[in-house]
Amino acid sequence: MAPQEAPTPPALNEGASAGKKHVVVLGGGIAGLSAAYRLNRAGYAVTLLEATGRLGGTHRDFRIGPYTFDAGSFFYEGGARLFDLAPGLKEMCQTRKRILRRVARGGQIQPYAFTLSELRRWPPRQLVVGLFDLLTARMRHRRDGTLDAICRRRLGDTIYAGTGLSDYIARFHHIPANQIDEAFFFSRMSQIDRATRSKAILDQGLRILRLKKRQVKVWPPLYIRPAEGYAPIFGAIARELSDAGVSLNLEEPVTGIARGAAGLTVETAKARYSADAVVSTIPVEVVHRLLFGETTGLVSLNLLTLFVSAASITEEAGNVLYNFERDGAWKRATIYSRLYPEQGDGRAFFAVEITLPPGSSPDPEKAFTETAAHMEGLGLAEGMSFEGHTVVPHAYPVYSVGLQDEVQRILDRISEFGIVSLGRQGRFEYLPTSTGVIRRVSEELASSDLVPLSVSNSETTDPARS
Repeated sequence: MAPQEAPTPPALNEGASAGKKHVVVLGGGIAGLSAAYRLNRAGYAVTLLEATGRLGGTHRDFRIGPYTFDAGSFFYEGGARLFDLAPGLKEMCQTRKRILRRVARGGQIQPYAFTLSELRRWPPRQLVVGLFDLLTARMRHRRDGTLDAICRRRLGDTIYAGTGLSDYIARFHHIPANQIDEAFFFSRMSQIDRATRSKAILDQGLRILRLKKRQVKVWPPLYIRPAEGYAPIFGAIARELSDAGVSLNLEEPVTGIARGAAGLTVETAKARYSADAVVSTIPVEVVHRLLFGETTGLVSLNLLTLFVSAASITEEAGNVLYNFERDGAWKRATIYSRLYPEQGDGRAFFAVEITLPPGSSPDPEKAFTETAAHMEGLGLAEGMSFEGHTVVPHAYPVYSVGLQDEVQRILDRISEFGIVSLGRQGRFEYLPTSTGVIRRVSEELASSDLVPLSVSNSETTDPARS
């Protein structure tokens, strides 16, 4: 199908200034903001279009009564590239030690992601079978490109099931692990990847046998957003970009993109923007429909986040708790009353994430009722109350086996139209951290020849940013 003609908008905005080439950036999340920052530094006139009334994308906080929540679980290392986008961002944030735990089968709380030492609590027969599986798994299981195969090869069948990892994967994707590409293992399960490499397994085994002294690694505290929310962070980034000449236009969803002899034209309900180049960080499905009037066929998962308060939550849960138990639809709970203890009314408060099956509609109240029954039934929390919810669309790409070639074909088709696709949603990629998103933005801008990689990365060594 031919690209769709957009309706004529009420105004024309050429966008270019002082002879500079003009780039329109679609989307005001981390990818869009970092792209605008780099393009501006490279000498382009930049216009950023964001469909909503706020910047930050999925980095969004919610204030409900005395409680504060996020739509996700966001921690930043001291060298996070997000902090390079404006002066003073790191200083705005608080530091916290991230304490990761998981609910294993039977309701026991264990460290996240996995340690061999916990196997010592297994029944003797299960332990022997599990260790035999682990030691022989690399000989018995070949990698075939699926998530199921790489998990069995690294852990063996018994540990894969016994730790609850197989349950977590099924809960996350809503399709069997043998239909998921192994790319998920290396991108979103990096901690399990590191813990199950041959050297890591050998070291853990020697420590269990007391043949090697346990080395306790002290992790530095991580950074979390300010107690008042993300507004100070993205407000500072907006000021930095605006002062540098970037035009930030909120509440302007794109209604059409056209290509002509003079370049590209991006249309919204408010204006028409002529551009020498367009950079898109919005979902690839949205761009594909704008250009070609048809779906990509790609599947992504929406994320339902429940905002909950409780009379109490077990101290063993740490501040981020994953659900590796057989039951319950929830995958992760982030306990904000432990991250922001100065807030609240004495009750625990936390956000519980649930991936929604493709094509399903969210039912927050039913989801809360089932989640409360599961968590309270395991003794994880008491007196849970439903405070609110949010839904993040296109939160996770479903990378089924063999889909990478199809994704690349779709991205190539969009590229041939003259659009550079960036970011987790723009490229349908697994990018679990803001630093990973910004790094990929640099790489893709460089490969598109819009921004040399040296310019794209220069802010990381700029003394003014340290």
